[in-house]
Amino acid sequence: MKISKKNKMMNDKQELQCRSRRHLLLLHCFSLLATVVLVHLYLQWTQNGLDPGLVVNFAFAWHTEKFLISTGVLLTLGLWLWALLGNIRWTNALLLLAGGILGMATYEKMLQRNEPVYPSDLKMLTEVPFLLEMLNARTLAALSLTLALFLAFAFFSVRQQKSQKAVKLGWRARVLLLVSTSVALAYAGQFQQEGNLLKQAYDRTAYWIPYSQQMNYYNTGFVAGFLYNLSAAPMEMPDGYSEKKIDELKATYQRLADEINAERTAALPETNVIYIMNESFADPLELEGLDLLRDPIPFTRGVMETSYSGEMLSQGYGGGTANIEFEALTGFSMEPFAANITTPYTQFLSSQEAFPSVVSRLEAAGFRTTAIHPYNTTMYKRRENYQALGFDTFLYEDTMANTDKLDTNPYISDAAAYAEIEAVLKASAEKDFIHLVTMQNHTPYQNKYTITPSAAETGVASQTIRNYLQDLQYSDQALERFFTDLKEWGEPTVVVFWGDHWPSVFGEDLYALNTVQNMHETPMFIYSNTAEAQKDLGITSPVYFLPEVLELSGSKVTAFEALLMTLQEQVPAFEKALYRNGDTGEYVSSREELSEQARSLLADYDLIQYDTTAGNRYAAANGFFRLDD
Repeated sequence: MKISKKNKMMNDKQELQCRSRRHLLLLHCFSLLATVVLVHLYLQWTQNGLDPGLVVNFAFAWHTEKFLISTGVLLTLGLWLWALLGNIRWTNALLLLAGGILGMATYEKMLQRNEPVYPSDLKMLTEVPFLLEMLNARTLAALSLTLALFLAFAFFSVRQQKSQKAVKLGWRARVLLLVSTSVALAYAGQFQQEGNLLKQAYDRTAYWIPYSQQMNYYNTGFVAGFLYNLSAAPMEMPDGYSEKKIDELKATYQRLADEINAERTAALPETNVIYIMNESFADPLELEGLDLLRDPIPFTRGVMETSYSGEMLSQGYGGGTANIEFEALTGFSMEPFAANITTPYTQFLSSQEAFPSVVSRLEAAGFRTTAIHPYNTTMYKRRENYQALGFDTFLYEDTMANTDKLDTNPYISDAAAYAEIEAVLKASAEKDFIHLVTMQNHTPYQNKYTITPSAAETGVASQTIRNYLQDLQYSDQALERFFTDLKEWGEPTVVVFWGDHWPSVFGEDLYALNTVQNMHETPMFIYSNTAEAQKDLGITSPVYFLPEVLELSGSKVTAFEALLMTLQEQVPAFEKALYRNGDTGEYVSSREELSEQARSLLADYDLIQYDTTAGNRYAAANGFFRLDD
């Protein structure tokens, strides 16, 4: 009986210990969850300018589902840390430390640049001295306090290392938890891959805004916005991709380049080159169902009649500015990209250190390269993208000398933007490549001007549309003044001008009266202030702009530009589901409806685009983008 009683006491003690262990384990789990929720709320708080009302509404009223999904992501990260460290105190401490620093970085970046923290910013952790130099006294003090609290906690934890109040995970549980959470986090890292289930969970309620990451983070939350900005694989590997194949393409198109170059005298353009992508600039006279009584762009139309001109096939309608810009600056089309690549600027280009482009091509030839965007730097992460493309200087609303606006229009005018171009030209002793993305004609169009052409003058009843027509008129007048100044300035200059896309201001009814193709075609021209040269470009794509500039200036081409010129003959313009057949002049909806030669050229183009955006960059190494000496 004594043995039995003793055993019972031992069993009771073991059961009590197990129960206590379970309770402590649950307590640890609860403490981890509480830490994760606290960190999550803190990140939302710092992202939203320390406004607690926005945080509460986001988490518990407006976007609760997204908040819970994001909390699950952070909890997975916390469980991974717990499995790795085996100590809940250290796990919670590291989460609080990392969250604290990340939140401070977010607040400072939003304060200084109106931009949230991106995954690519984490690379800056290797530049700690540089980062510290950028911080003000207030932030340094907050950072110092955070580190001091963490060190105090670390000291306390070491002292309490043998405390019976801490439950350590067994090695089997740790391994299982580490493997499962590692797989889950790796899968979350593939957020931008097509079919990703985590992204699909967000897609139920998320409204992604690729052009403004400030608004994207605001609408979807810090965690979702951060995941959205993870790098994405731009393309699937085409059949036959290899270094040998890229070298074969170099040899093939270099021979074509040599044939073209034999008839050209200039190694490089002996002129300034200016790209002007005019926001929402379109030709309303082309629309069915809109009977205008006067032409809002007479000067532009006159220039088009005496220059290289035509219509550009735009990838977007009502938006998508950065995609058209990407095509024009790189020579790479949106068409070959994977379906989940909606905005290269935000999904992969901004994480590149360097990328072949018109900019790098001309910069290597001694051009001074300047980007101008009369707005803030948050739009499409242009600061990072312009750096990757090779621009020497980026001028925006806070650094421009000319920032005048028209009437009640909230955006800097085209006239001011053109004045900024002139200032850059006159301050430069070198040849210039200047790329301007205007803002004057950007939506919204309601109440944009206090005085607009009347319904009787225009034939348009809608005040909103008349505001847009006034935008076009101001743009046309500003362009006329700019070209007058260029002629007086006298320095040889080539201007490539195009509208990025149609605005959606005309509504669905008018859209339905026109073809999809018409609603994706905008005016474009290439103008020289020293030599009048006329050429009907028909309907073209932005990827072909540079080869046309090189032709106009009698300049030699690279193997890549020879490929573009050859492709242009067969497919003069193309985007997804819109291909201009070079043989018939008609649109078709798929590659399969093009000629065998066109499909073969597109396959070559795919290989070079894949190699440059997702592959091993054999083309950059073998000189595909450089003039052959």
